[in-house]
Amino acid sequence: MRKRLLGLAAAGAVALAGCSSTGSDPSKAVTVGLTYIPNVQFAPVYLADFGDLDVKIRHHGSDESLFSALASGDEQVTVASGDEVLQARAQGLDVISVGAFYHHYPVEIIVPADSPIQSLADLKGKKIGLPGEYGSNWFGLLAALEQGGLTRDQVDIVSVGFTQAASLVAGEVDAIVGFSNSEPVALEQMGFAARSIPLDKGTPLVGAAIVSTEGYAQQHPDELRQVISALVGGMQQAIDDPEAAVKATATWDESLSDQQAQAGAMAILQATIPLWQDRQGRASALQDLDAWDRMGPYLAQLLDQPELADEQGATNDYVD
Repeated sequence: MRKRLLGLAAAGAVALAGCSSTGSDPSKAVTVGLTYIPNVQFAPVYLADFGDLDVKIRHHGSDESLFSALASGDEQVTVASGDEVLQARAQGLDVISVGAFYHHYPVEIIVPADSPIQSLADLKGKKIGLPGEYGSNWFGLLAALEQGGLTRDQVDIVSVGFTQAASLVAGEVDAIVGFSNSEPVALEQMGFAARSIPLDKGTPLVGAAIVSTEGYAQQHPDELRQVISALVGGMQQAIDDPEAAVKATATWDESLSDQQAQAGAMAILQATIPLWQDRQGRASALQDLDAWDRMGPYLAQLLDQPELADEQGATNDYVD
């Protein structure tokens, strides 16, 4: 039986109704967590107008796990991949996707332009580099192998850390796993001709999402809606004014101090904009809950973790 997440907002309203009317107002303090390296991919967060909320943007430490600050209450919202949310829920963590950050799964296979690898099936016997056997790169690779009719034993998987582009340029691997808005851009800036082999359309994996906990969502529904609305506004502003997005990112990323670095950030931004846009080409946090329904059984099969099959870790209750 699938674990459904229905009526969280209503449940929160009931919980709040039971509180004393003489108590203090819910806290307006919200910490939004991001991965440890500032990047123009987070421009919507840097640009967002959170109104009367007291919002702190916090980049994770390099040794910090993805959801530890949510679990401890040090963060109330973070940005993380939907597949990682589902895996964390199956491990017992209180995490829930409350809005879409990306509308398309960005993981793809990247090969040199002159490579004989023309399809996912052609990966047989090849050396494939990725950061490690975890996270979206790993899930994407497993999906690619399945779609190519291959097993893990039929390829040579190499953990290269976050040096995929350099590993491909050096000829250390035949192909890499990367994000459409990251590694292809880096390779182009390095002057290396490459091409991408995408996963099948409709692959039931969900990319970056706006993530909170069920506990926070139920206790602070209005604040959560305000955060999500502000992030959507930041997405649209980044789409409409890319230069403002790069400028806002530069206040966090000290490496964007010269024109060359800013041009690189602009290239990443242009590759990221399509990920923020829904099928109508608009910035939106509305999630495809059918995709979430399909992802559990699919990940359960890919990872041989049956407990994932019944997980459904998303709600649109807080999306205006």
